[in-house]
Amino acid sequence: MIKSYHRPYTRSERVGDELRHILANIFISQIHISNGGLLTVTKVKITDDLKIANIYISFFKNKVAVKKLMQLLIAKKKMIRHYLGLQLKLKYVPELRFYYDDTMEHAEKIHKLINKIHIDD
Repeated sequence: MIKSYHRPYTRSERVGDELRHILANIFISQIHISNGGLLTVTKVKITDDLKIANIYISFFKNKVAVKKLMQLLIAKKKMIRHYLGLQLKLKYVPELRFYYDDTMEHAEKIHKLINKIHIDD
């Protein structure tokens, strides 16, 4: 009887994690978004067929509006995909779709509200 091994993560999740690490290194060493502050790749969700990668980005201490920064990022999409293709060990480099992740902003607002409640008490 052959015993099957169940992996705790799907292939798309493993590739998504690898993409997140590679993209983070690309933004550190090769592609710079001016006045973007600290750019963080918070999450990468890739479709099961590995054709489309949804990349969630956050900015910290940015000096330019988020909308403008996202436009710059999208304008550099081909270059980012090129650098990704040099490091990724897949047959095809997935299409990149960038989204702004505002989770940190919400967390900061909640933190301020909680602090305000404690100060008022």
